[in-house]
Amino acid sequence: MKIMSLDRLLMLQLLYSFAGVMYNVGSLLALRNELPAWAPTDPVMGAGAMSLVGLFVAAGLLQNLALYRVLMAIAVVLAGYGGVVAHLLNIGHLELYHSVWTWAGAIGVNSFGLVLNLIAALGWFSRSSAP
Repeated sequence: MKIMSLDRLLMLQLLYSFAGVMYNVGSLLALRNELPAWAPTDPVMGAGAMSLVGLFVAAGLLQNLALYRVLMAIAVVLAGYGGVVAHLLNIGHLELYHSVWTWAGAIGVNSFGLVLNLIAALGWFSRSSAP
């Protein structure tokens, strides 16, 4: 099953990585302005993890698809547990978040990435962007 081209997948994964970094930058800026963090995740560690996912995408950009798929399997665990499940488990502790919107945003961004990373890890992409 091929869901999208590798080119589109890589572009969307870079967008996911950038969105995750920007979410954590926003959280860090909130902390520096003496406001609550957007999420209980340490924003520097969060930005680092999202940057790491961006580096994982480099294997796909370099056409090393075996390594890319292995790294995406690791990214599935990172985004799935740390990015989605961990935040969902905090539903009874929304005081840990700046707002319900930042809680939902963390789940939304990471759910988007989880789907993309699953597509990559399972090889559900075509090498060409031609229809």
